[in-house]
Amino acid sequence: MPHDSTPDLSLTDRQWDALGQLRRLQEQGKPAGRGTPGLHLATLKPLATAALVDLEETGERDRRGRQWTATLTHTGHHVLNQGDTEPTAP
Repeated sequence: MPHDSTPDLSLTDRQWDALGQLRRLQEQGKPAGRGTPGLHLATLKPLATAALVDLEETGERDRRGRQWTATLTHTGHHVLNQGDTEPTAP
C-alpha cells in the first residue's frame, strides 16, 4: 500500500480563515493567542492535530479560560501557499 503524505485538507471555512489570520499575524510579527479576535482554541486544536499549527497551551487557567499561543508550521505555510485547494461549488 503506497504511503500518502498529503495532509487531509477537509477543513471548515472557519479553519481556513484561522490559517490565513495566523499567516497575516506572523507576517506582521504579532503574536497569536487567547484574546486574538477571530481565533479560538476549539478551531485551532484540529489544525494542530493535522500538523498545520503549533499550539502551546500553558495549562494555567484564569477566569476567562486557558492561556495559549499558536503559530503556523512549515506544513501550514505550504498548504496556504498552494492556493485554494478546497473544492469549488458548481
